[in-house]
Amino acid sequence: SERAFDLLLKCRYLDRLRPGHGVVFATGTPVSNTMVELYTVQRYLDPAGLAERGLDHLDGWAATFGEVVDALEISPDGASLRPRSRFARFVNLPELQQLFRGVADVRTAEELDLPRPTLVGGKARIVAVPMSPHQEALQRELIERYDRIRSGRIDPREDNALAITTDGRKLALDGRLLAVDADASSGAKTAALVANVIDLHHRSTPVRGTQLIFCDLGVGRTDWGFSVYEAIVAGLIAGGVPAGEIALAGDADTDAKKQALFDKVRAGTVRVLIGSTAKMGAGTNVQKRLVGLHHLDAPWKPAEVELREGRILRQGNGNAEVEVVRYVTEGSFDAYLWQALETKARFIGQVMTGRAGVRRADDVGGRELSYAEVKAIASGNPAVLTLAEADAELQRLAMLRKSHADEEFLARRAVRDLPAAVERGITRLDALRTDRQTLDDHADESTSIGGRMPAADRLLAVLGEVLESLPPSRGSVAQAVPLGRYRGLSFGMERHPNGAVDVTLTGVVRRATMLAKGARGPRAVLNALARLTASLPEECTQLQSEIVAMRQRYLDYRNTLGRPFPHADCCDALQSLRDQLQTALTSPAAEEGMNCGEIAMRIRELLEAPMRSETVSKESPEIAIVRD
Repeated sequence: SERAFDLLLKCRYLDRLRPGHGVVFATGTPVSNTMVELYTVQRYLDPAGLAERGLDHLDGWAATFGEVVDALEISPDGASLRPRSRFARFVNLPELQQLFRGVADVRTAEELDLPRPTLVGGKARIVAVPMSPHQEALQRELIERYDRIRSGRIDPREDNALAITTDGRKLALDGRLLAVDADASSGAKTAALVANVIDLHHRSTPVRGTQLIFCDLGVGRTDWGFSVYEAIVAGLIAGGVPAGEIALAGDADTDAKKQALFDKVRAGTVRVLIGSTAKMGAGTNVQKRLVGLHHLDAPWKPAEVELREGRILRQGNGNAEVEVVRYVTEGSFDAYLWQALETKARFIGQVMTGRAGVRRADDVGGRELSYAEVKAIASGNPAVLTLAEADAELQRLAMLRKSHADEEFLARRAVRDLPAAVERGITRLDALRTDRQTLDDHADESTSIGGRMPAADRLLAVLGEVLESLPPSRGSVAQAVPLGRYRGLSFGMERHPNGAVDVTLTGVVRRATMLAKGARGPRAVLNALARLTASLPEECTQLQSEIVAMRQRYLDYRNTLGRPFPHADCCDALQSLRDQLQTALTSPAAEEGMNCGEIAMRIRELLEAPMRSETVSKESPEIAIVRD
């Protein structure tokens, strides 16, 4: 965008004025939605470092740290589908962390140790409510819609995965958002929220405690007149909360109104403020009397959770302890979304602090659930999702097995071919050293042209006469033209059919360098001979290094040759458990062996075993200060 480009120009200008000290970025959420944001930060603050590594363009950065997959999306005109490429996962994470930490100074909340309130019980409280029969019926319809999409029986412009995910979130929030005939039992989560807010309202009355309710869906009315916000307000008033102490952040549609509203919250005049993440996110400094914060729905991104809870867990709150409550409808999209948010937040925190030992991980973006995820949620059986995860892991292991087989093939070929390559290198190195000695021994010898030994002041003229007398180059093969001797070695020209001309210097080894098209006179020939002579020591040194490297590669390949696939046992065990789970899911009546839950638990243990040694800390970054 134009603003981003302007900021980039300003950063480059300030960096030129004060290299390394021109710009400071400060944020509490360095990565909000996708790991590609790390490239953006580096592009602003470390352009020289990216350029030095060949990563200054996104294509190069993505090829080094990302894996891209292609999918289909609806075109802007809605009339067709088009391919869409996006990052599916990131690789080489330790190197990416090292590159990022070159411009970032990350401090966690524990390291900063700022005076802020603590959570009652040490963590956010989870309030789980059961689904009503009507919600369960609606959720079964979601998977039927997904089945129709997968089978191609419906146009993606009419229904798609993102629409199903959105409806699933609405259903998890309150069934009355999806169906006009849904009863009050479908709003059990809303009722639980109202009860908790009323209870905390009465308990905190002596200190005029205030509360925030975050809800991104159900703000406006549906076609049949239902609004989650209106249901919350009506429930609070019915429970004894004065209407004047309840406010909606969306009603403050100007900066002046918003400031006046926030002043009332800080004074305790408004004690319950309801709004979305966008309306009550950055800039909502109302923490003075806050005693409770409620997540009625799950946002999309971990950064939005940080943004919400940052309203209450911050300096300036006069309460020593506060409550953060998350509401979950059992068996709905809620549980999965909160679990995904926790996983993403933990991963982001590990990357930011440099404590993630994994080399690859899925990206943290994405706004739609896969078919397997929807099916697992809608079926109410988490084993279905475990089966999908096992299939994905088996596919990854199959690729690793193929890569291992390819490496074995390369190792066998290298062990076969490298000894001969080393011998050829040694032979050429001996020949180059012989020619070098010849050049040194004849350093004072005059250059001869066609058997004649012209004086130094006549050398250019004689060589020019010889070059002018050469016949035009003809034929389809290169033509070698001997010219004379230079410091004990023969020299000449080689004219190619395409018009290129090389100067050659021949002793035990023939070496050549190309002449520029517009500079093929006698002085250019003598300069080329001087370049060939001067570059000989460096060529010997480089060839000697290559020989050493080839010997080392030979030893490495020989030591790795014949090693078994390191994940073979894990792959076999996972395949066996996956087949057992598939059988148990399709034939639940079978009595022999483990049930679905036991098999799924075994699979999860197998999938998570390597991660236990890689995952060091669950801390998430409170603030990251990135410096140029």
